[in-house]
Amino acid sequence: MSITTFVPGFPRMGPNREYKWAVEKFWKGDLSEEDLLSLVDTQIVNGWSTQKASLINKQLIGDFSFYDQVLDTVAYLGIPLNRFGRISFNNLNSYFTAARGGDINGKKEQPLEMTKWFNTNYHYLVPEIDWKQSFKPDVSRLIYEYELACKNNYNVIPKIIGPATLMALSKEIELNSKQKSKIINVYLELFNDIKKLGISEIMLDEGGLAVGDHFVSQPHFDCLIEVVQASDLDIRINGYFGSYDGFLENLLDSSIKTIHLDLCEGNFDIEKIIQISERKNVYLGVINGRSIWRNDLKETLTLLEEVRKITNSFEIGTSCSLMHVPYSLENEDGLDKNLISILSFGKEKIEEIRLLKESLEEGEPTAELETFTASVIKANNELEGRVVREVRERISQLKDDMFQRDLAREERLNLQKENIGIPKIPTTTIGSFPQTLETRSLRRAFKSGEVDKEEYSLGIKEIIKETVQIQEDIGLDILVHGEAERNDMVEYFGELLNGFAFTRNGWVQSYGSRCVKPPIIYGDVFRERKMTVDWSVYAQSLTKKPMKGMLTGPVTILKWSFVRDDISNEEVAYQIALSLRDEVLELESNGIKIIQIDEPAIREGLPLNPEDKDEYLSWAVKSFKLSSSGVSSKTQIHSHMCYSEFDEILDAINALDVDVLSIEASRSGMDLVNSNLSKKYNGEIGPGVYDIHSPLVLEYKDAKERIDQLSSNLGEDYIWINPDCGLKTRGWDEVIESLTNMVQATIEARDEVS
Repeated sequence: MSITTFVPGFPRMGPNREYKWAVEKFWKGDLSEEDLLSLVDTQIVNGWSTQKASLINKQLIGDFSFYDQVLDTVAYLGIPLNRFGRISFNNLNSYFTAARGGDINGKKEQPLEMTKWFNTNYHYLVPEIDWKQSFKPDVSRLIYEYELACKNNYNVIPKIIGPATLMALSKEIELNSKQKSKIINVYLELFNDIKKLGISEIMLDEGGLAVGDHFVSQPHFDCLIEVVQASDLDIRINGYFGSYDGFLENLLDSSIKTIHLDLCEGNFDIEKIIQISERKNVYLGVINGRSIWRNDLKETLTLLEEVRKITNSFEIGTSCSLMHVPYSLENEDGLDKNLISILSFGKEKIEEIRLLKESLEEGEPTAELETFTASVIKANNELEGRVVREVRERISQLKDDMFQRDLAREERLNLQKENIGIPKIPTTTIGSFPQTLETRSLRRAFKSGEVDKEEYSLGIKEIIKETVQIQEDIGLDILVHGEAERNDMVEYFGELLNGFAFTRNGWVQSYGSRCVKPPIIYGDVFRERKMTVDWSVYAQSLTKKPMKGMLTGPVTILKWSFVRDDISNEEVAYQIALSLRDEVLELESNGIKIIQIDEPAIREGLPLNPEDKDEYLSWAVKSFKLSSSGVSSKTQIHSHMCYSEFDEILDAINALDVDVLSIEASRSGMDLVNSNLSKKYNGEIGPGVYDIHSPLVLEYKDAKERIDQLSSNLGEDYIWINPDCGLKTRGWDEVIESLTNMVQATIEARDEVS
């Protein structure tokens, strides 16, 4: 019996981030649109070829994205956007302006708001739908990819985000009858245009639907069902990260042809799988598309054999798109051989699918699958550093008082203002400053051994000195050392902690062309040496103003790493927290009076299943407090978070017990000012007034308006003024101009309130 295999998405940047480099050249004007499109063609065909070589039966068109898949769907459907109008792949400048901001009719427009894709580390663009204008689908890009596939003999189906998930991601909570009608009709028009190509099947990406009825509303779901029932295309629903709670029965009653089941994160036992397979063709996502660890193929094969006893109407593949894992393990010869033997990236995962397919077709495990399984077991047993007795003992000896500060926050803040000398409406930055080519070259030269430690330290100190002087000249109140020594806020700490490993080319897309290279936590984590102390102490010696120590928090280090799966995330978080606690105490003992422990990932780590949220928040808060609570009441603890929907974690944010919280806010139109967080948070707060994700300079007028908004709504005694996030990816000229405007606007605001 032949087994059909399928992958609902493939890494988009290329084996060596070819698309990233190309599109960034295009943005700078150093690459023509024709050359960019030619490279994209190559990327797409190479992805299809890689999948076909591993016996994947069908490939996708519409899977590659020039920037973001939500923006792509808006373009396919011809949905006009407020401020940007109708965007098109035939006018890439219109597309990229919506994504990155820019000039429209002589006016500078901020880009679309960006936020997290479910609970992953990918960010999508939130559409601002202009309902007053007509919707008109544009399938020209899909037609082009279809013709490209036909020319190269690939069997493809189109992929777009479905109406339920698109509306949920667009934050269109309520839809009136006219809006529902417009959405339904434009999808059906698009389907008709696709059908004219001779295509009979389409995949609707409905991750929101699988997450459940707490994410997708009934009006959203109604749109999908009406589209499905009115279409004569074979529709497959690609759901992931959940079990379609609240929607599954109605989906099975509908005319969809195939339903995807995420067997890694969804709640589907064998009985439920069989019941579903009796009513629909099922796609079984058995290989975890978010995990980098090899699958237990023999266990998976046993499950699939049970399903096959009842039905042959199933396909197999990955649980979700492979955009969340690196492209391939090829050329990762710097890793421990035992670690390599238990890892699986994009190309390796489709090979795992091939091994399962061939074993199912033979009716027993193939010799290749048996060898694969034996090598994983052997490597796991021989990998050093998995268990460190001293770390386990320290975790077992944790006591309640290690999770608490000595005084209440209000009492601490009064002591700190006197001890540190903090003015009214203080100004600061989040941590990093622009990293020039020279800075990155110096780090690379040190890593490669071209320069020794002494020369490297002198070079970094010179950059720190310049960064401190620039902040002094601008007039900032609380300074930072600028993080010139750091390539990434998580990777830097991972390199200095035991239990981490690092790939050479393990990049994954974060947003647009931005990629991150997450560390791999494979063993018990502990700190053997200082990580930040020397740089912070040197920076403090250059100024009389307070210098912040800068650390990344335990939850963010965990969530922005690929984490071992043999112990709980909670235990890993406590191991990291203890390592950070040691660093925090050493910073304090060396005269650093303000220490920032960033936790931008705490909200995104929230489980999608509401029933799991309390447990996660409990250990997330405790791990942060374990890292921060050893200091005296006179030492001020800051944290920074990326903006998202904070209402459901408001109690947890307060429970972190930080003295000052800075939060990304400007890109979302300062919505934070009127949020429950701003009204109920008990500490001092710094909503960002400078959007660092856009190359646009913060104008003085805009800075003053935002500061006045904060002052009048939150009170001048409780606000700090700062950018949204770190400034590493921006240029020095725009940063200096923006921060100068920010500080001058703050000075005027101070004068007005005094």
